[in-house]
Amino acid sequence: MNLQLLPYDVVRDESTNIISVTSIPEKTEFGVGYDFFHSMRRHKTKVVQHLVDTGETDTYEQLLQRAIRTALHLKALNLTKDDVVCLCSYNQPHNWVPFLACLFLGIPVASLDPSLSADETVHLLKLIHPKVLFIVPETVDMILECMKTAGVAEAKVVVYGPEVDTSRFTAFESFLEAHEDEREFQPTMAKDVSETAVIVFSSGSTGFPKGICCSHKAIFYQGFLQIRNGIFRPGGATLCYSTLYWLSAILTLSACILNGCSRVVHKQYDPKDIWNILHKYQVAYVFLPPFYAHCMISAGRPDGIDTSALYSLATGGGHLSTEKIRELRELLPGTFVSQMYGCSELCGVAVMFNLASTKDTLLMHSNPSSSGRPTPGCQYKVVNVETEDNSGPHQQGELLVKSEFSMVGYYQQDSSAAYDNEGWLCTGDIAYFDENHCFYIVDRKKEILKFRGYQVPPAVVEQILQEHPSVKQCIVIGIPHEVEGDHPMAIVVLHQSFVGRVTEEEITSFVEGRVNDFQRLRGGVKFIDVLPTSPSGKVRRKEIRDMVISGLL
Repeated sequence: MNLQLLPYDVVRDESTNIISVTSIPEKTEFGVGYDFFHSMRRHKTKVVQHLVDTGETDTYEQLLQRAIRTALHLKALNLTKDDVVCLCSYNQPHNWVPFLACLFLGIPVASLDPSLSADETVHLLKLIHPKVLFIVPETVDMILECMKTAGVAEAKVVVYGPEVDTSRFTAFESFLEAHEDEREFQPTMAKDVSETAVIVFSSGSTGFPKGICCSHKAIFYQGFLQIRNGIFRPGGATLCYSTLYWLSAILTLSACILNGCSRVVHKQYDPKDIWNILHKYQVAYVFLPPFYAHCMISAGRPDGIDTSALYSLATGGGHLSTEKIRELRELLPGTFVSQMYGCSELCGVAVMFNLASTKDTLLMHSNPSSSGRPTPGCQYKVVNVETEDNSGPHQQGELLVKSEFSMVGYYQQDSSAAYDNEGWLCTGDIAYFDENHCFYIVDRKKEILKFRGYQVPPAVVEQILQEHPSVKQCIVIGIPHEVEGDHPMAIVVLHQSFVGRVTEEEITSFVEGRVNDFQRLRGGVKFIDVLPTSPSGKVRRKEIRDMVISGLL
């Protein structure tokens, strides 16, 4: 496998305003499990995991042995590619093991997050109907109850941890017992790399999540893309707090294994601890959602912290203001700090800066609000929401992407509505690009507010709110008005030192002097202590809006 870092060119057809990349993307020939297996064997002596909570390390050889043994025990259950194995775990030493085992066998694997609500868990279990579940002890009672409600009580339950009631469950330790065939084990070669390898779930911002089927070639490509774009340094340590429920964790896993990197395993994010982790483990790459990045900035950089090994920090999954990007860069001198853009239906990242390209790195620094430039294997167009015409530079519209690496489809659901009549995936995100093909994500199409016919992107007002020194975090929602459409309302979390000192009127006046008339906070300002977030750190906009409208907030 050629892991050479190469720049590539981005071109725009001026007659159609369709943007593409003049480069052939890397592909897997036998399936992502096959590639992972052989990469792990090549890197067997390297450290694959640094376990923060115990101070221990884990090598690729040790992890591979556990994954092989787990695969052989799963194979004895006669599972097929039409079955689904489900995981529910926070980040811990073994959470990669059954995931890799399923890929070695060509069995689709999905993950839940332990912090999901019972309603969400029931919905997802009904959706995928798993045959086997690997779960952490803390979720046993909830998962069992949800399995009954979802009608999957017959599924085999495997519980991590040393103290497992083996009269009711199977202990994960039994999957790690030596197997007579482990020395001869070879991964299953996929007959069609376009088939489903992993099922992830949409964020659920507009309703219950859908199961999104990601192919072998998509997972491989996304891992290789991050290597090719210089995000991952060979052998470097990586830090990503997302669980395998989130695509960001899966793509980090893919890039790590293909490049022989290690991951730092830490169960729970703490904005103060992260600085010590960066220092102790000389972390080379970090992925943080915007909420975590905000917290890291607020915590400040302690004295005596060495981050010279930190080559790149990427944030994605939401908008981070230009001001906050610059603050992160000031806190992390010598580190490439950037945003990237992707979505689950695209099975990963679609827009990012290429750190192997001098041109891209210069554009990244001069355009901190940009999420990056196009990636190989994709075509892009921005479509005017009203006229449906393709837009040119600096013209906003919905971003549509065509890629052979996008989702196979929604699991057991029709996915045709996700595409236009020419096969372009409709991302639902409002964006524009500039003359250098840098893309800027303005807002979610469905989160755009409308006031008297004017479109009001919440992110525009939120960026202005962030400029007020008292504002720690904020979102803007629309309060329905029977005549005027949406009245923008700011939901604000104040820095502790400003609580009780700043009024709603002061914030309203601050914004009013900096926006167009139709962007004014006619819905008012509401102060709260904390913004509800999903397990990956995304703010639950719909939930907050519903609570405000119903008078519960």
